[in-house]
Amino acid sequence: MLEILEVSIPFVLVLIFEFPFIKWLKNQGIGQHIRTEGPNMHNYKEGTPTMGGLIFVPVAVIVAMAFNKSPQVILLALSTFAFSIVGYFDGVIKVLRKSSEGLNPKQKLVFQFIIAIVVYTIVERMNPHTSTYIPFGGRWEMGWFYPLFAVVFLVGMSNSSNLTDGLDGLAGGIYVIGAIGLVVLSIFRQLPLTMTLTSIGAILAFLFYNLKPAKIFMGDVGSLALGGYIGALGVLYGYELWIVLLFPVFIIEALSDIIQVVSWKVLKRRVFLMAPIHHHYELKGKSESNVTISFWVLDAIFVMVVGGIMLCISH
Repeated sequence: MLEILEVSIPFVLVLIFEFPFIKWLKNQGIGQHIRTEGPNMHNYKEGTPTMGGLIFVPVAVIVAMAFNKSPQVILLALSTFAFSIVGYFDGVIKVLRKSSEGLNPKQKLVFQFIIAIVVYTIVERMNPHTSTYIPFGGRWEMGWFYPLFAVVFLVGMSNSSNLTDGLDGLAGGIYVIGAIGLVVLSIFRQLPLTMTLTSIGAILAFLFYNLKPAKIFMGDVGSLALGGYIGALGVLYGYELWIVLLFPVFIIEALSDIIQVVSWKVLKRRVFLMAPIHHHYELKGKSESNVTISFWVLDAIFVMVVGGIMLCISH
């Protein structure tokens, strides 16, 4: 019964409050500015309200802490909120400049690394470890290298989620699918469920407004927070590699962007028509909806396979 409330309360709250927020943004003329280097088929989205994460992130965080005041859940909630603050300032700068450019990449990375270092420092006191679980295996002891790995992983997951947020419903849908797998993992490994459940409820309601044609975008305030949460959860318990298995699309999107940048700087050649990879498929002639659903299915396959193996092992 408690778990149902942890999903349903944020779902109802976001469903209620996101609508007047969209109307307020429209009245204030606050909308998304489309990147000039982006696909031309996205030009019609110019002016669409953004920063929807300003509603669903606080709702998920506050409801989670109301249901579970354990130090672990509070850390996860505050980590999520901290990453959302970076996205908030990025969004505010974009609004003030009336541009698609907010914080520059270096500024964003500096703030993200500061948050990641603080989170890891707290984790080191709360649940000290220097190893990560190998899916369906033992543990990989990293020793002195683990702190660096953990911090980079946390920043990487936050950016991976952010890079995925480029099509209507894509990042939100991937998050919900992966988070369902995270619920299964949490049950088997006795990890806290609260924040995962409240975030699922909040994002499901947000998707009601974000599916194509999107009435609002989550913005960096939402996407950085989602990746920040799953990254912090992985680091807290040493389940980083499990997170990778449950959110493979986030990883693929980030890798495609890295490959594109490195290839261009080193070889002066582009591997993809455009990065992240969802834009590559759009320019190949695939519709936005087709790309989004295909990526949802890919993530769902991973989640079902991982969940199925866990069930088999448990029996």
